[in-house]
Amino acid sequence: MTRRFASITLAAIATVIAGILFVVIPSQAIKAIHVPLTTSPTDVGLAYENFTLTPTDADLTLKGWWMAADDPVATMVFIHGGGSNRHSTYFESLAFYRAMVDVGVSVAAIDLRNHGMSGDDGNGLQFGRTEMHDALATIDWARTKAGDGPLFLMGISMGGATSIHAAHAGAKVDGVILLDPLLDTRDTFMRGGVAQTGLPAALFAPAAWSAMQFFGLPSGADEALAKAKTLDVPILLIQDPDDPVTRRPFAEDLARHNPQVTLWLPPPIDPQHPDLAWKGYWGSHVSAFIFYPEQTTTQITQFMEAAQSPL
Repeated sequence: MTRRFASITLAAIATVIAGILFVVIPSQAIKAIHVPLTTSPTDVGLAYENFTLTPTDADLTLKGWWMAADDPVATMVFIHGGGSNRHSTYFESLAFYRAMVDVGVSVAAIDLRNHGMSGDDGNGLQFGRTEMHDALATIDWARTKAGDGPLFLMGISMGGATSIHAAHAGAKVDGVILLDPLLDTRDTFMRGGVAQTGLPAALFAPAAWSAMQFFGLPSGADEALAKAKTLDVPILLIQDPDDPVTRRPFAEDLARHNPQVTLWLPPPIDPQHPDLAWKGYWGSHVSAFIFYPEQTTTQITQFMEAAQSPL
């Protein structure tokens, strides 16, 4: 009786552990948490318009800001990362919008579905698979403002994956700018688990597998990296060399396989730098503009100029 009870207990414990690894962790990792907007472009001296739009794949409303340059040379659609909103404190996006407008680039920035002030679709984070429809809708909207002028798509972290999926789906843009993009689903899921908890990456491997098999996250040929290798559009890839979440080897793999990619590695950031302390295990993820605003802005403007120049 005791031996049988022990076997039943072990089986119950194994079931609970399996449930945590294969169900609880992936479902919580993709859960939509709306981070409220607490500021606006006026805080950096930018005039702006609020706008709303609806993607073609879902009956939900997306909220955005339009920040027009006085004499625009280009337009940018900006896509934030997962778990954030159009004002990404991790990226200091308001300061970035200010920098773009100052160099003549008008900016349309939205809250992706399941983020900020935008509506929910019930699927949570999908690493660009569904969010691409939000980017496509914003590009179409921004085109009504940009006219025939050059239009670029920029995404950070999961916004990078979203931009890749949108470009692969036929987004009409003159170039794509990726900053510390989410390229490999499994690795980013695991490293995100480390960033959130401080636990070893290997503990999140079963959850990463389950998230791809049962929770909709892209895998195989549907992953951002695989799709990015096939894109025939100019791409600027800004990769923090020591980013602990969306890591350098995948960026370098993309640059090796797609001749359209211009890869820029900003100078390394000291992991002990006091300005990184508040980011915890996220480290230098999406920090290039925070630490090197002039260099990052220059890379983007030079890329835009080159993308518009005839060969």
